[in-house]
Amino acid sequence: IQSAVGVRIESHHKSHVKMALLSEPVYGNNSEFRLSFEFNTTSADGILFYGRNRNPQEMIALVLENGDLMYKIRCSTVYADILVPTQNNSLLNDSTWHTISYSIEYGSYSSQGRLELDGRLDSRVGRYSFSCANLTRLIMGGHRERDIGNIHGLENLPGHFEGCIRNAFVTNAQAHPPKYSFVSICE
Repeated sequence: IQSAVGVRIESHHKSHVKMALLSEPVYGNNSEFRLSFEFNTTSADGILFYGRNRNPQEMIALVLENGDLMYKIRCSTVYADILVPTQNNSLLNDSTWHTISYSIEYGSYSSQGRLELDGRLDSRVGRYSFSCANLTRLIMGGHRERDIGNIHGLENLPGHFEGCIRNAFVTNAQAHPPKYSFVSICE
């Protein structure tokens, strides 16, 4: 998932990649968490990624719903589903590669998030206040069975992401190499 070859998330409902981040990252003023990756799919629905921390009630996610990109925030002070606009209102399940750049800039009194799709920062969605605790794990392409019941709004998607994810980059140190479940190599 971290190479240009990438992994194919298969139709099997348990297909996903887990990336465990250091449990106690050090964030100070002007520090940043960044996740970037590319994806390619014909699936209209499915999880691109969700991030969790030790609080089972908090989660952030990017999912495809009917070919549109939805940003889901479930934090102590923010609970939102935000449609991320695409150029020309095109759908993202078009068999071409798309790039996601997601980041959180931590400050003394508040944190600001940033979301770019295909190099575009949309002024309506691009920057937002962020209130979830530090992410300790990322799940890409699907969901873990043990998370069911704690990922409301993700476990009941009408479809499963089937496609490729490549060039995943995370600024945080990882606790161990990514763990792959029911995936294959992209061709």
